[in-house]
Amino acid sequence: MRYAPLLLEIDLFCASVCMLAAAACVLLWWRQRAQARRAMTHARQQIRQLSASQQSLRDAERRRIACDLHDDLGQQLLALAMDCATLQTQHPALAQPLAWQASRIQQATRAMRAIVHDLTPEALESGLEGALQQQIAQFSRLSGIPCRLDATPDAFDGPPAERTDTVVYRVLQESLSNIVRHAQASEVRVDLYRQEHCLNLTVRDNGVGLPQLGARAGFGLRGIAQRVAEVGGRVDIASTPGAGTALTLSIPIQ
Repeated sequence: MRYAPLLLEIDLFCASVCMLAAAACVLLWWRQRAQARRAMTHARQQIRQLSASQQSLRDAERRRIACDLHDDLGQQLLALAMDCATLQTQHPALAQPLAWQASRIQQATRAMRAIVHDLTPEALESGLEGALQQQIAQFSRLSGIPCRLDATPDAFDGPPAERTDTVVYRVLQESLSNIVRHAQASEVRVDLYRQEHCLNLTVRDNGVGLPQLGARAGFGLRGIAQRVAEVGGRVDIASTPGAGTALTLSIPIQ
């Protein structure tokens, strides 16, 4: 029995060592987990920076193409229109066929301008609010579908952010296009609001819902998701068959 206290001390010492070893393992695990989190955050930042750089290059190329179309093709179409007008004056017998050619030239000019506008949204030069209002008004006028914009007072606060504004503008453009082609809606509502450090856009319709959409709409939704992901945002879609669809994007802002 005289060795019992010593054995007890040894047992306590061994238990303490085991506890310290377990604590060290837990601490090592937490450190490794924290390092993995930091590595993941760094990797995500690098991916976002790379995506931003690629998007900047694409935007620059789009502006170059738009400028070339406007300057070169625009001038050629203008010259053709002037030539048709001159020939109509010089050759009255050819007035009708030349009028048809002039009409086709006008159609080509309008198509070219639409392409240029799509490549470089000039509407954003006057600010995001005016661009969205203009887009919604044009949508209602051309489609006959009532559409309204509800924006919180702080939705347009802060300095203009070219990439964020462009994404919001393009997503709304694609969403309204999908609604016209597939949703069979009679009403559309657009909400724009800030929430913490995010700018949120919701496009809601009362149409047939996602199950009725075709492959082209699916491609459009994938394009929206890719565009939003490139600025570190996310897209959520809620849809009920026969009760419409709500598409919401959330983009982080400074």
